[in-house]
Amino acid sequence: MLFIVTVILVLLVALKMPRKRTRHELLATIQFALLMNFVTDMYLDLRYKLYWYFDKEQIEWLYLIVALGEVAVLLIIFNYFPLRSNTIKKFLYILGWTCILVLLELYAVYIRVLHYGEWKIIYSAGVYFISMCILYFVLDYTADKRET
Repeated sequence: MLFIVTVILVLLVALKMPRKRTRHELLATIQFALLMNFVTDMYLDLRYKLYWYFDKEQIEWLYLIVALGEVAVLLIIFNYFPLRSNTIKKFLYILGWTCILVLLELYAVYIRVLHYGEWKIIYSAGVYFISMCILYFVLDYTADKRET
């Protein structure tokens, strides 16, 4: 129940924030992120049994709420991404969000939404950082380059 309340709160923040990016930019980046995430989750869970969500023995429809929470967090991250800033500011932004995502993952483990097999939180930090860098390039590629 705490998990659902958390997702609803983050979703409300994401929906109420002022938009700094176009819908096209956010949609393309978030779709790419979700595809990358689902493929990674399936591969690392089914192939290597490193981690899993909810009950490992059955399909959980609550995973859709996990995906909804991911969308909300991604909306916040990429809406405020400093595309026109220098490299150091972009690096610090990615590093900061990597830390926040690691904390969110630890929270998911604590409330037993996510379970670790052989996975370690330090792996997540590296994966989040690399994923955020890839998603920065997706956002930059789809960004509206016209003068505003």
